Amino acid sequence: MKPKLICASLVLILLPVLFSCQGCVLYRYHGAACKQRGAQYAARVERLEKDAHENLKIGTKKEDVIRFCKENGLPVDFVKVPYEHSGKVYEAAGTIYTTGCAPSGCGSDDALLALRVNVDAAGTVISEPVVGAIYTNCL
Repeated sequence: MKPKLICASLVLILLPVLFSCQGCVLYRYHGAACKQRGAQYAARVERLEKDAHENLKIGTKKEDVIRFCKENGLPVDFVKVPYEHSGKVYEAAGTIYTTGCAPSGCGSDDALLALRVNVDAAGTVISEPVVGAIYTNCL
């Protein structure tokens, strides 16, 4: 009788631990559609990094920056950056929200893709572009 009671007690103690939110959050099933979205997202990030490096070289004019962003589906804003040392640095930046296939620990497949490049007051590129990509609902 005691072995059955001990077994039942262990089951009652361990069951909540096995089905706790921690255990559920750390694993996500990735079906074929999710994996395909993830591959497309990763390919888009890689392509944007490559194209930005090739097309947004130092000296690229504002019109070409705008065209590049439009061709890549990114809205672009030219803003003065208040935190730079010189005080006269501007930035061209664009961000879109999309989906991919988030890794374990994320609440959804929501992601963002961003491009940022420093420009002068006329909108001419003065630094290398930076591409950022991240899943937005992760721990």
